[in-house]
Amino acid sequence: MNKSTVKRIQFFKGVLISAVFASAFASGKSLDLINNPSLTEEDVRIVDDFKKLSKNENGEFDLSEFQKNSDLMEKSYEEAKAFAEGLKSSNRTMLEMSEQSQAKEDFSNKNIVLFASRSLGKQGLKNIFETASHNQDVLVVFRGIPKEANLGEAMLEIQEIAVQYDPVPNIIIDPSLFEEYKVEVVPAVVIREESTTGFNKLPKEVAKVFGLSTYDWVMSQIESGGRGDLGVRGPVSEISEPDLIELMKERFAAIDWEEKKEAAKNNFWKNQRFRTLPRATEHRTRLIDPSIYITDDIKAENGAIIASKGDVINPLDITPFTQAVIVFDPLDKEQVALIKKSLVRISETAGVTRLTYIATRFDKEAGWDSYKEATDTFKSPVYLLTPDLQARFHLERVPSVITAKGRRFSIEELYDQNKVEN
Repeated sequence: MNKSTVKRIQFFKGVLISAVFASAFASGKSLDLINNPSLTEEDVRIVDDFKKLSKNENGEFDLSEFQKNSDLMEKSYEEAKAFAEGLKSSNRTMLEMSEQSQAKEDFSNKNIVLFASRSLGKQGLKNIFETASHNQDVLVVFRGIPKEANLGEAMLEIQEIAVQYDPVPNIIIDPSLFEEYKVEVVPAVVIREESTTGFNKLPKEVAKVFGLSTYDWVMSQIESGGRGDLGVRGPVSEISEPDLIELMKERFAAIDWEEKKEAAKNNFWKNQRFRTLPRATEHRTRLIDPSIYITDDIKAENGAIIASKGDVINPLDITPFTQAVIVFDPLDKEQVALIKKSLVRISETAGVTRLTYIATRFDKEAGWDSYKEATDTFKSPVYLLTPDLQARFHLERVPSVITAKGRRFSIEELYDQNKVEN
């Protein structure tokens, strides 16, 4: 690929990452990167969605709002607080999200706020999260969770997207920001003053714009003297989530909290679908070329060529893959032992800066205890294997370790050569 093509591709990095690289973890339809390395209709749709949008766990919230004088609301508040803390203590994913994003009290210093909602769709959220990941001074805020969802499930849904980015973007749920800055549609960008106006006061708004997932345009307007509401610069969507505080008030007043708490925890695991894989029977390494062949020109709305027909694009040329993704069965003690024995070697692999753990299953009966055992074993979050990841990397056996090797992905199936077969 010539240098000019590379420059065009890099400018639209979000398009290609969405259509090729990140889709290995999150996109809809599977793309066979070996037998059919072309851009599918689904991938083109992802590109189109990105272009439309590009016009343009910490999950913490203040529970004190819920505390009332009545015995009912007092009890509800204490139960909610205890449940939230309990979930955090048993869910290392949430702990790491809190550690990698900054502490909530530091968020008051973030002067760039991106307002998001699930109504933007997965690709719309990816665009926002990528922007926030590139700048840790950016804060992504949601107004709440889906009306019928529980908090744990809702946050895990967002984490599945956010964890693809390194560093993980700063994400919170805070309906008060939507109210303070009068945000009623998304995406929206609010630039705030760098300091607060007083004790427990939110920073004043400098400027805001609707319809953009990045902040470059509004920053340029501020440099030119623009202030206040700068209008709508791209497609917007209604906010699908209700105000979290109001939603929780309704739930606490209408629902038996103890029953709801247990049902939410139990049903989460009961409804999970696991994708088990057989154990590796030999040590084997396979290489996968993630390149795609562009079958038709892909153009921006202004007619500029993003990618030309005949181009071959390798996402590893665009962004480095610095993870070692370890896929395993945490219920298989021999697999767990083999991984632990191999961790030093894996972590010292050239180019690897962090480890990501993917489980094929958990114990449904043990539920959160099974999940907690796995996360505690590796002192890291453990995510669930998705059909997309399995298909994209042609995973056949476990434990497997996915790393980048040059311009290809390496799939190493681990096997204990010293194991004595019975």
